[in-house]
Amino acid sequence: MKKCFWLLLILIRSTATLNAQQATASSPSIADKLDEYLTAASLQHRFNGTALVAKKGKILLQKGYGWNNVSTKIPNDTNSIYQLGSITKTFTGAAILLLQDEGKLAVTDKLSKYLPDYPRADQISLEQLFIHTSGIYDFKNLLYSPDSTERARLTRPVPKEWLVRQFSQKPMTGKPGAAVNYTNSGYYLLGLVVEKITGLSFETVVRERFLRPLQLTHTGFDFINLKTGGKTTGYTFQNDSVLVPTPIIDSTVAYAAGGMYSTVGDLYRWSRVVQNRRLLKPDTWESALSPPNNGNWGYGWGVSTFQNDKKLIFQNGNLPGFATYYIQFPQDDITLILLSNVDDASDITSPEPTVRDLINIVYDLPYQLPKNRKIVSVAQPVLTQYIGRYRHSDDRIMAITMESGQLFLQITGQPRFEVYAESDTEFFLKVVDAQLTFRKNETGQVAQVVVRQGGHDYAWKRL
Repeated sequence: MKKCFWLLLILIRSTATLNAQQATASSPSIADKLDEYLTAASLQHRFNGTALVAKKGKILLQKGYGWNNVSTKIPNDTNSIYQLGSITKTFTGAAILLLQDEGKLAVTDKLSKYLPDYPRADQISLEQLFIHTSGIYDFKNLLYSPDSTERARLTRPVPKEWLVRQFSQKPMTGKPGAAVNYTNSGYYLLGLVVEKITGLSFETVVRERFLRPLQLTHTGFDFINLKTGGKTTGYTFQNDSVLVPTPIIDSTVAYAAGGMYSTVGDLYRWSRVVQNRRLLKPDTWESALSPPNNGNWGYGWGVSTFQNDKKLIFQNGNLPGFATYYIQFPQDDITLILLSNVDDASDITSPEPTVRDLINIVYDLPYQLPKNRKIVSVAQPVLTQYIGRYRHSDDRIMAITMESGQLFLQITGQPRFEVYAESDTEFFLKVVDAQLTFRKNETGQVAQVVVRQGGHDYAWKRL
């Protein structure tokens, strides 16, 4: 139930073509490289879960890493079951589009046609709910409320009317159709539309239309009461050192926006449906994966490009205790699925760097194995000399600032990130696998910072 930021977190984008090394008979296979990387990531607490990587209908890797349950020392394996978060949206989108194929609705319909009592329903289309331009407040903020009593309520079933009030009575974030403001609330309403049209619960529709026909036997909704073996315990990583169990968010809270659970195996079956354009009409699949106005959000999917020309479709989810990723390259028939029972509340456990490196491995591009880095204390006068602005060859600017004795980095058009010291001159980031080395000129003045990422060095000259 979290917006995907992984493309934004690529700090350095080389304008040169990357030349992959030619494989030899003794070279490790892609599967070996994937396993080596994820094993290292698991040892560094960067990934704890199950991964599946497949290419052209062949599974290259399907393996569990880390703990299913820390206290009982049960390891994760290929049958481990995880809460999905926003990967649920791919099923919600398919349910709506299936009803459209059957002539029971159109994504251009106004919400008022199905939920006439919702505020401003006559101004909001179903399509705007899909592509996050409805302007409706995002109810996911409830999941991270500072009020412990309010959070505890979310571990039990909640009435739909109560949940809808939590966002329908909030101020709009913008005029419908005016701008993209990611909101899970739109998909919650789409679930209600499915129920209104079919007269069935959203869960029943998904089970009857998708789960049973596709034999997705380890996929469902009520994770709290799940008795099947393989159910994982969700954790958060506190102080970058300790896994702490988290209360389970009830599926009635996340609902059509993020209430499902599954395994990597079941999701791979689902990827075959998407790849081969089954269940929905081929034209419907094409529209689902081709966002209006060349945007980044389709009907249940995020859509982007890789290497400028390869379409990339994705969904990633985040709930307390769980972080998930589903990425597919339809042109090359490549699928990557990572399900983790550790959330991304810690920078270390953010799955974006892992996902990006796995993609590089599959495409034979440079990558770096996760490394255990030790943070050291550096005197403030030393840190102060690094404050300034640095320019890359493509004219982007990197600003190094300091706040409360801690350095921060921000590149043009990107968020600000905290950087950590390994020595007086060597620093690193946690949100991406990137290292910074500050270098001085012959007069002893800091003249540049060299950023190492993806096996390449990039020099930024001080302005």
